[in-house]
Order: sequence, then C-alpha cells, then structure tokens
Amino acid sequence: MLVAGRWHLCDDGVTRPLLQANVVAAQGRAVAEDLLIDSGADRTVLSATCLSRLRLPADNAPPGVALSGIGGRSEFVLVQTALELVQVDGGALRVRGEFACFTDPTATDFSVLGWDVLDLFDLIISRPRNEVFLVAAGHRYRVEPL
Repeated sequence: MLVAGRWHLCDDGVTRPLLQANVVAAQGRAVAEDLLIDSGADRTVLSATCLSRLRLPADNAPPGVALSGIGGRSEFVLVQTALELVQVDGGALRVRGEFACFTDPTATDFSVLGWDVLDLFDLIISRPRNEVFLVAAGHRYRVEPL
C-alpha cells in the first residue's frame, strides 16, 4: 500500500507536508480534508471547520482532558468516523475510530494526522526530493548509497 502526500506552500510562506483524505460524514458522505502530517502529534485531530462540515454527533471530551501543544490547551469533542486514504493505485484504506475535533476555529488551519494513524505505516517525508509517502503492506522502501 502506497499513499502519496504532497508539499504545500501555506499562506504564511512555509511549505508543509500534507495528505488529502476523505472523512466519512453524516449519511456516509465523503468530505475531502487536507491533513498536516505531524510527526510530533500523538493523535489525529480534525479542525473545527471539518467538524462543522461532517455534521456528525459528537461526544464531549472526558472531564479535565484537553489537547495541548505548542499553541497551548484546546478544547475538543470526539466523533466516530473513518479516514479514507487513497492509494497511488486508486484503491482506498479506511481507518475507523474515535477522532478528536477542535471546537475553536482558530485552533489550527489544518486538521492534523498524528501517530494514532501514522503508526500503521512507514512514513517518508523528504523535502529535498519533494516526496511524502505512507508505506504499508505490499510496498517497501530501501535506503542505499548513490
């Protein structure tokens, strides 16, 4: 399995690794969402904008629990959904689970793909080669001298 991401020049002038996925919304609709690949994030968190487009029922976060990162603490809710990752060959893999969603629209510009999903793959992020890949069963990679 090979999923290709891309390097994206953001509004602030910084180029970041992104992966587009479909998030399963109410009535099984697919909502396209750009996910920032964050190798420092423990979990995947969908943006507040994505949450509003999903129109899914949400559960409150456990009492006393908040997401925290460089920007500080952020409130969130939990939704049951699936991320559909489109493979280079056109196939798709669905990762189902309970995903956190920011409730504050200013918390982040992008949804974040964290280790709860990334742990399923080998992650290749190469700025010099302009490549972003998730690699799993059926594919492999090799590092060798030139």
